[in-house]
Amino acid sequence: MRKLLLFTLPFLFSFSTCGHRGSPKPPLTKIPATPQVENLIQDYDRPLISWKKVETYRDGRKLPMPEKVEYAVIINFGKRKVKTDKNYLIDNPIRPGEKRCYSVASVYEGEWSSPTEPICIKGKEPISEIPLFSLKGEDGRVVIELKNPKLPVEVFRNAKPPYIKPDATFSGKTFVDRNVKNGKPYTYRLRFADGELKGKLSQGKTVTPEDRESPLPPPHAYVIKGKTCTAVWEPSPSEDVVYYEVVAGNSTFKVSGIYFNIPECFKNVQVKAVDKAGNRSEPVEAEVVK
Repeated sequence: MRKLLLFTLPFLFSFSTCGHRGSPKPPLTKIPATPQVENLIQDYDRPLISWKKVETYRDGRKLPMPEKVEYAVIINFGKRKVKTDKNYLIDNPIRPGEKRCYSVASVYEGEWSSPTEPICIKGKEPISEIPLFSLKGEDGRVVIELKNPKLPVEVFRNAKPPYIKPDATFSGKTFVDRNVKNGKPYTYRLRFADGELKGKLSQGKTVTPEDRESPLPPPHAYVIKGKTCTAVWEPSPSEDVVYYEVVAGNSTFKVSGIYFNIPECFKNVQVKAVDKAGNRSEPVEAEVVK
């Protein structure tokens, strides 16, 4: 009996503690996450490498102060290191045929992440020519006319350095940017590109798209004479017309519909269509009908 009791006590004790013990949690890490490299290009004659900003520890927890993360760019497997608080580096010029390799580590409160896998670039002869272009702001769009089309062109709109991801790329002489709003200024910079090889960036040119095209006039207009005079007209074929102007004598009246009771009968009455941008059509002389 005593032997049986001694055998069952540890067995019962193990059940009494079931559910109270969990797997021990790993200690919280202080090491930041490894950056993710996004691009490595040759910006004219200099390598430009960029990566996503690090905002977490290696275990996925958010950093309390991600703005304090720094980055160490390791060049040619440790032969040179450059520290920066930005998420990109424009390196020293590279010679045609020269191979240069990069990896990046994040540094937070003295702790270093594991570096990224090395990524390499081979220097090429730079593209020296700069795109020559003109801009034209139209209704809801900007038209870019290129004068020296030789290579694909990258378009940067209202961009700030570093110039890595273009807003658009096109080939040929003409590009139409419809991702704009009337009345807002846009500054464009262009450069030629051949894959990861990027040419010199042009100076910025600014344009404001706006509607300068006059609407079509009403096809017909009449003045019906009776005890009073009423001007009537057919709608303008233009879709952006918002109202009409009736000019009678020295007076001008704003009318939202297609008829208007004139306060006084005048010999000459004109009707103009006005669009949303304030452009006015050619006047139409109203024909008098009795």
